[in-house]
Amino acid sequence: MKRKKKGKADAVNVSYRVECNCGSKYFTDEAAAEAYFEYMSARGFEAELWVAGLLSDINGTVIKGEQRLLALNTVDGFTRF
Repeated sequence: MKRKKKGKADAVNVSYRVECNCGSKYFTDEAAAEAYFEYMSARGFEAELWVAGLLSDINGTVIKGEQRLLALNTVDGFTRF
């Protein structure tokens, strides 16, 4: 009986997410995500800007997922990481 080899990473999909009081919106372009983050912050919403990456193999199976907080705007002030 042959052993199957583990698939190697084939693709990394990166997306950006802006979360605020009225929901989440997803972007593939960082500049568009930042512009929407700034827009929602200027309107007085608490907003968060996240980057998410999914590493998948050649079959499309997700091997690893990771997300990181890039910026946070609260009622008290604005923080960029």
